[in-house]
Amino acid sequence: MSQIVKVAKYLRSHTKGNGVTASMIANSTGVPRTNVMKRIYDLRVNEGFNIVTNRRNVGGKTKVYYRMAV
Repeated sequence: MSQIVKVAKYLRSHTKGNGVTASMIANSTGVPRTNVMKRIYDLRVNEGFNIVTNRRNVGGKTKVYYRMAV
């Protein structure tokens, strides 16, 4: 299974709630974290998926959360 398919399936199964981080996706799918962010870009630009990005401060650090809009 390709990286883009793994990331898309994971995002599709986590559409509820606040979203998921690139690290959470990487740990669950086995795709490296930097590649997760590249595949999210590919899903948006090349495949036309609507993926929402939210930034939150957690413990003094800004974390990025992704969620596929339904």
